[in-house]
Amino acid sequence: MIRRFCAALTMILMAGLICSCGKAPGPGQDSGNNTDAPAGNETDAPEPNPAAATPLPPLTGLNVSITKEAAPISREQGDFPMLSYYGWPSVAVDENDVTYVVVSKRLCHVDPYGKVMLYKSYDKGATWDEGTCVLDTILDDRDAGIVYMGGGRLLVTSFSHDASQYINNSNTSYTDWQSQVSVEEKQKVFDRWNAATSDELTGCSSYIISNDYGKTWSEKRLMPITAPHGPTLLNDGSLMYLGVPKAPRFAIGKNLGSGVYCFISTDGGESFEQRSKLKIDGSLGACEAYGIQLESGRILATVRTNSFHTMLLISEDNGNTWSEAKDITYGAPAQLVRDANGVVVLSYARRASPTGQCVRFSIDNGDSWSSEFFVSRPSSSTDADLGYPATAQYSDGTFITVYYQRWQSDATPSLMRTLWKIIAD
Repeated sequence: MIRRFCAALTMILMAGLICSCGKAPGPGQDSGNNTDAPAGNETDAPEPNPAAATPLPPLTGLNVSITKEAAPISREQGDFPMLSYYGWPSVAVDENDVTYVVVSKRLCHVDPYGKVMLYKSYDKGATWDEGTCVLDTILDDRDAGIVYMGGGRLLVTSFSHDASQYINNSNTSYTDWQSQVSVEEKQKVFDRWNAATSDELTGCSSYIISNDYGKTWSEKRLMPITAPHGPTLLNDGSLMYLGVPKAPRFAIGKNLGSGVYCFISTDGGESFEQRSKLKIDGSLGACEAYGIQLESGRILATVRTNSFHTMLLISEDNGNTWSEAKDITYGAPAQLVRDANGVVVLSYARRASPTGQCVRFSIDNGDSWSSEFFVSRPSSSTDADLGYPATAQYSDGTFITVYYQRWQSDATPSLMRTLWKIIAD
């Protein structure tokens, strides 16, 4: 069955029905207004581009079959003290097909209340538990990533901004939260910060580890770089984390220049060491990276730009050196997963109309990519407060893609999921 499936995909490629990397950059080049990025890391809300091009036609012979339509994993609507906004999730699946989803639960897009929640499903994404808070500091804990390392071991990443961002920032998106709470509540937040140490008020990338399938967690550990979906496992069992600097002096005692870095852990996340710096033009505003290693040993890395495009870089030597970056699609940030048949799935979001959660496929190790398929769209095709899709696969071949998006006409985004399969006609 697997051989027939891969053969069918190969014939599709031979027919020349895919679009290759590095062609016309597509929409969004001049509209990537980075409204949330005073610190150089918070880059998740560009303005939508009204001049988006028409999506490419579906790839003949290869399609997406939705097996369970878009539905909330967790959804709450209401005013503070309810935290009804969900953002930037990630997903992992263990050897028993148990699903783990982490997400930042919060008051609004930017606020000091964010905390990292973990949700589990024991029936391949059909139903979910009520969720457990695994990280909640006095800062805004956001952009949760997760990786399953085997043997019940999970690693969850997050990052925070300095407390000062929410008081004095000239970007009003960092102070809008104050209008959604009472004067007394705002003062409680300021009082907590006034009583805290300077270390507690310093925003930084961090991670926690569980050795028992997410039942208990280690203390928070600092990390010099950050990226939304966290590290991935390499073929030799080591962890690779691609990201941009976030308070590196606070984490490791020295500064890092701007750019995208590759850090490696050979001890199951107990420590990380810098391996390389990716080759990408700094003027692109590179951020929000992710990478996977293929069976051949090739590593594919995706990086988001300020124009909300996804760039692809390749390493053939275990992340020591990297190719030049190529623009492969409008839409970001991207996450990658290799399925059981060797197909590489690229997940990303469109924030220019038509907006939604998309996937593309590659069967030639990332050299070329299929056209675009939507796995979910919001009720309004111009709703741009969505995205950060991440995909994992169950043992029966079904994919789960998680993301944040408004459910129907809700006021704020929920944590959502879609189940789907690749089909070859």
